Amino acid sequence: MTGAVTHSRTPTTLLAAVAGVTALWLAALYAIVLVAQPDAILGIVQKVFYVHVAAAFAMLICLSAGSVASLVDLLQPNDRIDAAARALVDTGVLFALAVLTTGPLWARKSWGMWWTWEPRLTLTLLVLLIAVGVLAVRTLAPPGPAGRRVGAALATLAAPTAYLIHVAVQRWGGTHPQVIQGGGIQSPGMRLAFWVTVAAMLGLAAVVTTLRYRVARLEDAVVALRLDLSARDLRRARTAAREPVS
Repeated sequence: MTGAVTHSRTPTTLLAAVAGVTALWLAALYAIVLVAQPDAILGIVQKVFYVHVAAAFAMLICLSAGSVASLVDLLQPNDRIDAAARALVDTGVLFALAVLTTGPLWARKSWGMWWTWEPRLTLTLLVLLIAVGVLAVRTLAPPGPAGRRVGAALATLAAPTAYLIHVAVQRWGGTHPQVIQGGGIQSPGMRLAFWVTVAAMLGLAAVVTTLRYRVARLEDAVVALRLDLSARDLRRARTAAREPVS
């Protein structure tokens, strides 16, 4: 019970982080709307790029870190590392959905279609499906080491797939633009909007991951408490069964 009470308190540093991320997002929205110039070809639709690419950064970092944490937990089980891995994968799924939602908005204007099975988009969908599979295994499996190990093993696939997303255009071509390496954001206003949005998105990812980690630790505490109460009830039932009937 003491651990549950401790985890339920919101630390001052977390509240300060939430305030800082809120300020960053306000600055990012200001830079996107008022500072960054509209693209000469795509017009105002190009502005979705700032959120799209920043969300992709957060997705790749969260899923790669979650994959590494899952591998560590698979080799040497640790409840804290397992909770961190679950939190990172959950957060990665949220940002993967953001990537696959904002991407078609940009693609429709750039390519004339909502979706194309080019390498980077296909791999992004694949890593999302892997992460959703991890969530399904961990959610549907009964409490115990079996579901935990299967989920961790599946999560280890996210890191190499995320790496392939990063290098897909260089290795296999495709129509997906190389905005950063290709120098697509050359004006100072665009660069400012882009990097402020990246900072805001990564800050949001850190806050969401931290909150999800705290929830995961609380979930573990609840499961442990239920198991302890079940074991206590079982011992009482056995004791009562052995007592002679007067």
